[in-house]
Amino acid sequence: MLVRHNTALLEQAVGLVVKRSAIPTLQAEAAAQEKVAKAAAFRRMATGGAIAVAAIGIGLGLKLGLWQKPQLPPTPISIPRTEIPAQPAEKKADRPTVPVPTPRPTQVPIPPSPPNDPDVVTVDFTKFANKTVDFQGDKWELISGHHFKDEKDSSWDTAWCYSRRVVGGVDLNVELVNRLGPETKPISPISTPETLAQVGLTDATAKQLATNCAWLDRRTFAAADFATDPRREVGALSPQPSVMTTGPDPDSGFVVVSGWDAIGNDLPNMPIRGVTAEQCQSACDRDFTCLAVTYNTKYQACFMKGDASILVKSEDSLMLAKKVVESNLHYSNLVFANKTEVSGNPYWSGQLRYPDCILQCANEKSCMGFNFRSKEMSCTLLSSVSQSSDNSAVASGIKSVGN
Repeated sequence: MLVRHNTALLEQAVGLVVKRSAIPTLQAEAAAQEKVAKAAAFRRMATGGAIAVAAIGIGLGLKLGLWQKPQLPPTPISIPRTEIPAQPAEKKADRPTVPVPTPRPTQVPIPPSPPNDPDVVTVDFTKFANKTVDFQGDKWELISGHHFKDEKDSSWDTAWCYSRRVVGGVDLNVELVNRLGPETKPISPISTPETLAQVGLTDATAKQLATNCAWLDRRTFAAADFATDPRREVGALSPQPSVMTTGPDPDSGFVVVSGWDAIGNDLPNMPIRGVTAEQCQSACDRDFTCLAVTYNTKYQACFMKGDASILVKSEDSLMLAKKVVESNLHYSNLVFANKTEVSGNPYWSGQLRYPDCILQCANEKSCMGFNFRSKEMSCTLLSSVSQSSDNSAVASGIKSVGN
């Protein structure tokens, strides 16, 4: 006979016994996990503290200059690829590396010089060659001026030599010799016999003194080499103008003089460009405010003027003045130099326009030269001139012969 037993209770009892026996093991595992978690937390805290200490140390080091900022490698320069013909395979290994070009400093372009203004007909270029000699028991300073047509001219066209002496408190200009060209025969003496006598010279001794003049072409002359000036007259110290016989009609109520320029007194809105000399004269004749004109033959420019008094040499100029001002015309001995400063004895300085500076010097017998600085509108008058030097900021003038 088979008997069935219910084992469910027995199985529950056995499971309970097994779970109870596993409690110590589970407790041990839990304690181990707790220790691991504490150790990990401590490690994280220690790591954070170390990082903080290191950061503080680095900051102090940077502030105290114990560390320098790392140098970054230069940024490579991109070089445009250039098509190079293929080389044989066996030479590719020997091909040199194309060097990176070094950037050059940027060159600032120099602007071209502005063209000369047509009114700069009164500006010439003059160089001096000075020399001091013993003559008749006294020292004489000989001043030789050389006039160039422009600054680019390789040779001067006229030259002169003079000296200065003070007699009875009066500063006299003693003209010794003129050279009308590098190849022409020099002319001496130039000053009148009366002027020479005042400084203790005769015609013969003036020629002898003139043999000591220094010239830029280094030529020397004996007294017998000098020609006599047929136009030399007593008291004739001023150069004589050449009156035109062609061009504008001299009988039309105008004084017409070639090779001279009337300084200053320009009417507003001058010059009138692109006209003939006849048209320039006609325009002045119709305008009652116009008393004279200077016509620039090189630039075909007409300068109508409200007055005319001082005339200066100008190769490219034609001066026409109404006869009402003819008696006021004075032919000045001034010659001009651009970008040149003259040295000597200054006696007056003030602010003037360039034409007024010229007029001031031309009208004063004591003035032998001037310097004009356009930037400051400054005019300096000199009672004597001894030498010149290059100065791009200065326009100057001297009297080649006494007024």
